[in-house]
Amino acid sequence: MKKRQWIISGILTLLLLMGAAFGYQKMAANKQSTVSEEKPAAVIREVDTQQFEAANITNNIELDGRLSAFEKINLGAEVTGKLLPTSRHNVGSYFEEGDLLFQVDSNDERYNLFAQRSSLLTAITQMMPDLKFDYPASFQTWKKYLDDFDVEQYVKPLPPVQDEKEKYYIAGKNIYNLYYSIKSSEDRLKNYNIYAPFSGVFLSVNVFPGALVSPGTSLGQVMNTTRFELVAPIGMADLKYIRKGQQVKLFSEELGKSWTGVVNRISNQIDQATQSVPLYIGVMGSGLKDGVFLKGTLKGNTIKGAYEIPRSILVNQNEVWTYDNGKVGKKEVSIISRSDEKLIVEGIDPSDQVIVSGVNNLYEGQEVTLRK
Repeated sequence: MKKRQWIISGILTLLLLMGAAFGYQKMAANKQSTVSEEKPAAVIREVDTQQFEAANITNNIELDGRLSAFEKINLGAEVTGKLLPTSRHNVGSYFEEGDLLFQVDSNDERYNLFAQRSSLLTAITQMMPDLKFDYPASFQTWKKYLDDFDVEQYVKPLPPVQDEKEKYYIAGKNIYNLYYSIKSSEDRLKNYNIYAPFSGVFLSVNVFPGALVSPGTSLGQVMNTTRFELVAPIGMADLKYIRKGQQVKLFSEELGKSWTGVVNRISNQIDQATQSVPLYIGVMGSGLKDGVFLKGTLKGNTIKGAYEIPRSILVNQNEVWTYDNGKVGKKEVSIISRSDEKLIVEGIDPSDQVIVSGVNNLYEGQEVTLRK
């Protein structure tokens, strides 16, 4: 029984395989190729062209840089004493030129100065009797000086002497030594008050009222808010169009304002990496901020017979594509000046049809047609 089942299964399997093989051959014989025997039509690329006219073009040099304060100074104490309260002790506080910024207690120094003036007053008084008899011509001058003397006021210059004998006599009374010691103390007394050298703001404050300061103590840092300087790198090719004192139009896109700057200095050092030269532009005006990024335009010389073309059509750094009788040509140009969007070049003829669209994938000799 089992043998018969095996025989029947084998016959059925053989019949199925034969049927599958026959069906495959039948379908293969009826299959048609989907590949066309015709050659594909060549696609000719369309381009846009433009003819440029020679003109006398002003070489406007574009630049940019970060603004920095022209004057940032550290204030330090020159005397010893206790710092007194003033109204100018907060970071960011604005002050006018001449405002009192820091004040050190000067009572001891002031009283010592009064004592020195009293010593001079005594010395002059003691020599007056001898002066009246020995140098009567100068007596009235010294008497008036003595009458106007005030120990709480700055000492006035000593009266002039009439001759060498009077000079030696006054020097022998130690008058000159006392006088110049007083003038030195008067100058030192001025150091107890620190006034603003310009209008600006506090960048930092290191000491506060009540603190004891001594010579060399750092009090804080201040910045001038009326004078700024912009450092902008300039390419070597544009350097010949720049001169000291030249005006520069500056603007800030973030602040929405513009200013006029002046070229203060042109560095004689070249950045080896970028082959540029730092240009220092001074600028004054309201609304300027330390650290703000500014862009500017500097008016250069007039270039005669040059061409202004879009920067986007330049290929291989110094070439442009041209259209000539249905084919792409190549022309080398000499670049005079660059900006973000434009180039000033020489080497183009007014009759040249310069390709201005899709320049990236073109090659010399390629067949193209003009876009309708």
